Amino acid sequence: MTREIPGFYYDSAKRKYFRIENSKTAPAQAAWSARNVKRRAIEEKEDAQRREKLQRQANSVKRTPVRKVPLMGGLLAREIGEVGGSTVPGAETLGRAWAGGLRAKGGVKLWPQYPDNCGMVSSMWVGGSDELELGIVYGALNEGLWAGAYIPRDADDKISCRHTAERYPGVDFRPRLYTLSDPIITSIKFHDSSGTILLASNDYRGGPICIRQFKGQPQNSGDPSRNLVLEENESVLLFSGRQLHGGPASTIHALQPAPYGSRLTCIAGTDRGIVQLQNQELAWLTPPSDWSPRRFRERTQPWKDRAPWQGDILSVDFLTPNSAEVILAGTRSSHVCVLDLRAPPDEWSAESSALKHASSAAHVRCVGPYTVLAAGPQNAMALYDVRFLQRQQLHQNNPAQWGGRRRWGENCTRPVVEFPSYRNQEHIHIGLDVLTEPGYGSAGIVAAAHGDETVALYSLGDGSRIPVAAVDGIKAHAVVRSLMWQTLPGDRHPSLFVGEGPWIRKYSFWA
Repeated sequence: MTREIPGFYYDSAKRKYFRIENSKTAPAQAAWSARNVKRRAIEEKEDAQRREKLQRQANSVKRTPVRKVPLMGGLLAREIGEVGGSTVPGAETLGRAWAGGLRAKGGVKLWPQYPDNCGMVSSMWVGGSDELELGIVYGALNEGLWAGAYIPRDADDKISCRHTAERYPGVDFRPRLYTLSDPIITSIKFHDSSGTILLASNDYRGGPICIRQFKGQPQNSGDPSRNLVLEENESVLLFSGRQLHGGPASTIHALQPAPYGSRLTCIAGTDRGIVQLQNQELAWLTPPSDWSPRRFRERTQPWKDRAPWQGDILSVDFLTPNSAEVILAGTRSSHVCVLDLRAPPDEWSAESSALKHASSAAHVRCVGPYTVLAAGPQNAMALYDVRFLQRQQLHQNNPAQWGGRRRWGENCTRPVVEFPSYRNQEHIHIGLDVLTEPGYGSAGIVAAAHGDETVALYSLGDGSRIPVAAVDGIKAHAVVRSLMWQTLPGDRHPSLFVGEGPWIRKYSFWA
């Protein structure tokens, strides 16, 4: 640092002091002449004032609130050539704008005899009839009471019974209750290929699991008085876990119908692995190991040869590119397994077929050709690319501690997108569904229930939360367990259906 000496000028280039000389005797271009020294002092003062003014202006400039509006802000960003930032142009902008326009459109109370705080819808399925443009909903309350009803709507797609008698003469819109011998209902799904409804249940007496296949909604043939909701005496095909060779399973956690072209009817995740329903026969898809729960509790051999897909399977799905042959399984041990049915199970390797999630994989969903969404407790929701499964390595620090075996899930695939605003600290049975139809965001929209009894929407593109006043305002009396995106017959856009208490509420685009 140089010192300022009166009567002298410091030349930073030559790194020396020069005596300031009168302009009449000094050379015309001399830096140490009195005239040039005074001129430079004035210029430096003006530059300092100019920089200070620019700094004050920068601190006073604020972004216009219009940039936070998804549609208008995104279009403005595209016009000025901005990429990224707080707004995302293109398909993501349109998806956020559409989601921001969701409004409450009424609801159906499947159990009118119960108060609103009696419990929560534990599982549901929403569909419809294309011929009458009628919506249909089936739901289970507290895993025990099963009911079905139509979804009457008015001209604004709002659930309303005001004009249903004129629009649908002879149709009974009252909810219909059903009875089952083993009332622990865990999942209700619809199999498109066979047009049947699949219902998974556990025996409250501790017996084997059951998968019921209802013959589904009857064909209407143009008669509006013909009921589409199942009658009490509809024939049921019962597939009991007693048929399983290798021992029965006592708990069924998840059920997923097979897509078109698959030889299977459905797959289900149980406490001992994955079962499959094929040609009206229930069989193990992942044969259970000889692992003993008692020996595991005693911790005598905690890492006995037992693959992740032979334990507690909390969620299952099919992978899109090979939807008939490749399945996904989320385990309680926090693994996401990618299993190719074209290879025998004894050839599957946990090193190349399983990645490690941050928590138990309560939900796994295929959301793209090779992308998988996994969500569970500990606020853990992330998107993975299964094409880049990393091989696991031996535990180098103390191999003898694990008997020389490889540890499942170590050094595995990292998430490509994370969801930092997701809030679910401890719940396994919690609602989640994904909208992946084209035109609703660059990658899709996730509807996820939070542990604080609220619901939120997230973008699959960047993992950020989408502000939606109608959905963000949901405040149930318990954790929401049932969420579903579905486009009802006659609707132009998908709607979000939320199981809140004994109600199935509908949220649709307002226009």
